[in-house]
Amino acid sequence: MEDFNALAAAVAAGVSDVRGCLILSRDGLVLGAYPPSGEEAAKPAWLRLAGIGDFERGFLQFGTEIWCYVRRGPYAAFTLTGQGVRPGLVIDQMEQALLAAEESRARREGLRPEPTTATAPSGKPRTPLHPEPRGDEPPLVVPAELSDAGVPAAAPAPVEQIATASSPAEPSIPATPAGPAVGPTPMADAPAPARGGPEAPPDEPEGPDGSVDRFSLAREFSQLLQDEGGAADG
Repeated sequence: MEDFNALAAAVAAGVSDVRGCLILSRDGLVLGAYPPSGEEAAKPAWLRLAGIGDFERGFLQFGTEIWCYVRRGPYAAFTLTGQGVRPGLVIDQMEQALLAAEESRARREGLRPEPTTATAPSGKPRTPLHPEPRGDEPPLVVPAELSDAGVPAAAPAPVEQIATASSPAEPSIPATPAGPAVGPTPMADAPAPARGGPEAPPDEPEGPDGSVDRFSLAREFSQLLQDEGGAADG
């Protein structure tokens, strides 16, 4: 409050016939006054001026008084003077004082350390089952297997089962039903010649290849039997 009172005194120092000076906030609250009793004299006039509307700067002559108002940044100033002053000079003096107050406030805020924001603890305790998330990790590279020539081995192709065409079946020979082996028919023993009859010829006819001609032999036996039968009938 003392700083704003000093600011009001600085505004009134360069102006003659000052009856009251108020330092106001941007929303119209009284922050400081000069002289100490000037707030009671200047506040009713300020309330009347504020009822006119919202404005940045200006002055108003009301009866035997001049009301000057300036707003700059977060602060504003209102001065009540007599008719013997020039309003333009009063407004310029008020702007210079408000500019110095604005710069002083900016320096104080620049030296003030920024409040550190404390991180709120998480609702649940961290356990080994919930590890802290890690930062960006490099991707895992799996080296491909190299063949003897230094070229990455290709993936094995899927095995296809190719049905091999069966060789044409050879014609099967029907099996001969089992039975007695057919061999050369044994030559029947020649019947013994009848007593008193002619004896068998000493020599048997042979075929061209030296084998016994069974047909010729049978014919001769048949002829002999016929001859014996005829002799028996006679």
